[in-house]
Amino acid sequence: MAYQKFGVDLSRFQQGISFDALVSAGVEFVILRGAYHLTKDSEFENFYAQAKRRNLPVGVYLYTIATTPQGAREEAEFLLNNVLKGKQFELPVYIDIEDERYYSRPRANNSAVVKAFCDTLEANDYFAGVYASTYFFATYLDDSQLKAYTHWVAQWSTQLTYPDTSVVGIWQFGGSTNRLRSPIIAGMNVDQDYMYKDFPSIIKSYGLNGFSRQDSPVIKPVNPPSDVGVLKKGDANAGVYLLKQNILLLHKKGVITQSVDDNNIFGEGTEVAVRQIQKAAKITEDGIVGAQTIRAIRNLLE
Repeated sequence: MAYQKFGVDLSRFQQGISFDALVSAGVEFVILRGAYHLTKDSEFENFYAQAKRRNLPVGVYLYTIATTPQGAREEAEFLLNNVLKGKQFELPVYIDIEDERYYSRPRANNSAVVKAFCDTLEANDYFAGVYASTYFFATYLDDSQLKAYTHWVAQWSTQLTYPDTSVVGIWQFGGSTNRLRSPIIAGMNVDQDYMYKDFPSIIKSYGLNGFSRQDSPVIKPVNPPSDVGVLKKGDANAGVYLLKQNILLLHKKGVITQSVDDNNIFGEGTEVAVRQIQKAAKITEDGIVGAQTIRAIRNLLE
């Protein structure tokens, strides 16, 4: 992958770690545990302040133990009110689902928990994602229902084998059994990651995660609805917003006659526009944005 940044994820278990040492070791971003269920991580505020002082892009995650969609919404609200409020995050906000309590529950139930959390965050203008291992995605989640959310995939190996790289924004490649680098960084055992999407640019450009559009550069043509996977009618996320920016450009160029409103909801008008794009590109007119339609958008914008 052409874009690659090196980072680490931290929680209270790395209390006392030197951020200067992290920067010296080449760390380019951090993902901080914001909370365990409804308990704020005791080091979050300290780590957030230290990262910001060093201009390190920051993401955040909540370790979930919710077993119902309502429980996941409560966790998301807790995060919004007690961790995210008044701050800015250049990386997505993730639900970390890996607890053994999910092993005995239906995959559809576990996926509904993820969706409830992410949808609550997105309704509040945050770029939401899901963290799990490759095995967990394949075994305990109905991953086909989660492709609208960017994935942070854990696989402590020399390569990532998750089958759909278009939805992978970050790969956690190592921790205590790191096979690519030493597990010790800045004197501590730390989980390490590669970021493959330019989340800071995307998030700032669209005024998400505590940023306003006034904080953002002028929006330029952006083609990455693939960053959040397949998009279809009913979806409401950052990927839909990016898609609409390209629809507006294609409308301005006269490629299609259907324009769209300025929001992140994939409604009737967006579906009509997508079908017009597909017709112009002479591909299947199903109103769903997958890899073929993304390529068509890119070609039509050239």
